[in-house]
Amino acid sequence: MSKFEYVKLADAIALDISNGMLRPGDRLPPQRNFAYDRGIAVSTASRVYTELLRRGLVVGEVGRGTFISGAIRREVEALSEPRDARIDFEVNYPLLPQQWAMIAKSLAGLERVEALESALRVSTSTGTKSARN
Repeated sequence: MSKFEYVKLADAIALDISNGMLRPGDRLPPQRNFAYDRGIAVSTASRVYTELLRRGLVVGEVGRGTFISGAIRREVEALSEPRDARIDFEVNYPLLPQQWAMIAKSLAGLERVEALESALRVSTSTGTKSARN
């Protein structure tokens, strides 16, 4: 299955929702059944359901299933952090001796815009060639 096949499946379900074929409160089949019915891997079905959840089209209830939410979001809001926010490492406990020095070295220079741009650039799931090497 191609990399974006799960998006096509999610789009098809989104279309069924917008056409009224699936209504708020309707239960989607369990992911294993969804996968079997479409001849896809369960992991792909999981990605479809995750995409629908990301779009706000479904809600999951542990032990009950996945249901059409009724809320249609056209875009996912981007989370933003305050520019001068303090990074809180209070719950991070170093496991290695001198790990605090490694963390400091890793963070050094990230206050520069060009360094952050490079660190936060969108990449593929396979990563860059240099990262794979």
